[in-house]
Amino acid sequence: MALRRGQVSEEQLMLLIQLTKIRSTVLIKALRMHLVEGKSQRLATETVGINQSFLSVRLRKLRDVESTVLKLRKFY
Repeated sequence: MALRRGQVSEEQLMLLIQLTKIRSTVLIKALRMHLVEGKSQRLATETVGINQSFLSVRLRKLRDVESTVLKLRKFY
C-alpha cells in the first residue's frame, strides 16, 4: 500500500518515521497533516512554515522506507 494523502494511520506514520532520520517537529507535523489528516501538501507546509519541496523530498524518503518494509515482510 502506497502512502496516500489522508490514508495513513498515526501509528503507521510514527513507525515509518522511526526508520528515518526525520526528527524535525514541524516536518513531522506537516507529514501528519498531509498523510493522516488529508490536508494538501501546500496547506500543510504553509501552516507549519516549511518549503513544499522539503516536504516532497521527505515524503519520497518515507515512501522508499515503506517499500523496503513491504519487501521485508515476506521474511517474517
